[in-house]
Amino acid sequence: MSIKGYLGKIEVGDGLPACIVGIINISEASFYKGSIKTSKEELGQVTMQMINDGASCIDIGAQSTRPIQIYGGEGRVDALTEQEMIENALHVVLDVVSSYSNVEVSVDTMRYNVAKIALEKGIQIINDISGFKKDPKLADLIADYDASAVLMASKKEPGDVFLIPEIIQELKKSFNIGLDAGINKNKISVDPGIGSWEARDYHHDYLIIKKLKEFRTLEKPIYVGISRKTSIGKILNNAPPEDRLYGSIGASVVALINSAHVFRTHDVKETLEAIRVAEAIINYKE
Repeated sequence: MSIKGYLGKIEVGDGLPACIVGIINISEASFYKGSIKTSKEELGQVTMQMINDGASCIDIGAQSTRPIQIYGGEGRVDALTEQEMIENALHVVLDVVSSYSNVEVSVDTMRYNVAKIALEKGIQIINDISGFKKDPKLADLIADYDASAVLMASKKEPGDVFLIPEIIQELKKSFNIGLDAGINKNKISVDPGIGSWEARDYHHDYLIIKKLKEFRTLEKPIYVGISRKTSIGKILNNAPPEDRLYGSIGASVVALINSAHVFRTHDVKETLEAIRVAEAIINYKE
């Protein structure tokens, strides 16, 4: 069984170079302060840098979902604020991306109105960490625009699933919501939900990365967000996010070996170089 699919116009899957997605957070509440870009100048500079470093896609998020039990503070924004933040950021990012023919932009949101603004501006990828569980109408919207969806595992809230069979079951439900709405089956990728979400702790991340091949039963490209997560810091004597780069790279290489196809990262150049070397070794033929 060969797994292939599309993130916008980018083909991802088995036998293809792993896709590197650069993260831009525009919420000041994001857990990794180094990823926060709020001014037009910062947004333009980081977008160009990530593309030059090899990112195939830029993912923009305005809603912090950092685990409150670890970092404290709500940090959430209402729908109108999120919409305005995304609209302003897209104005800058799309201007930079317009100079490149092979780069996509995705928007990380669970909200219909935010996704609609993005899709109207030509965005072709919506990254929904609720897997259509917060707002199933989002699936209809994505279908209307023939766009791609990245669906993270959840029952009702992001990260509220724990064991591998349960995660796979909820991803199947999300996938079926998308299919029923009319989303092209080749335009759906699945994200097992690595991270210390409010409903669970970091231990589950190790199991997910170790058992990633089990998600191949979904026959969808596997999208992972490992970068600088709490589970990396815990192994490194509780290192803060700014000191988790090398650990993130190590975990990403393990995820690659275990079937990950897409890597969402704060550190494009470093992650891409590690992944490309690992791919070359894995595919080396005597």
